[in-house]
Amino acid sequence: MTTTEQTQTTRRSFEATVTREGRWWRIHVPALDAVTQARSIKEVQFMATEVVAALLDVDTDQVSVSLDYELPATVASAWREAEALRAQAEETEQRAAALRRDAVRALLAETHMSQSEAGVVLGLSKQRVQQLAS
Repeated sequence: MTTTEQTQTTRRSFEATVTREGRWWRIHVPALDAVTQARSIKEVQFMATEVVAALLDVDTDQVSVSLDYELPATVASAWREAEALRAQAEETEQRAAALRRDAVRALLAETHMSQSEAGVVLGLSKQRVQQLAS
């Protein structure tokens, strides 16, 4: 077994919760009931991995720590609502695009208009009508 294979088979995974407290980042690893801190967000992953490795008395390459950043409640609520609205808008845009394609195809088929004529009627360029029709 190679060193890489040994490292991968013996690597242990942990989850950490990261919160902002004043000017510091607080890192909590619940599985080990461990807490550490980092001065900058760039240090968070390093510090999380270091605290786990230190408590387990292993090399840092034998552990992996996934981070879950906790947002303040008001921010988390606003972010969730924004994401829901974005998803709704994306779904609505997809439905609108499908309806535009259907409308262009129906207009061309039912009226036997040219794509140029359909463009004038719909306020689109001939090229856009062509894209929607295909």
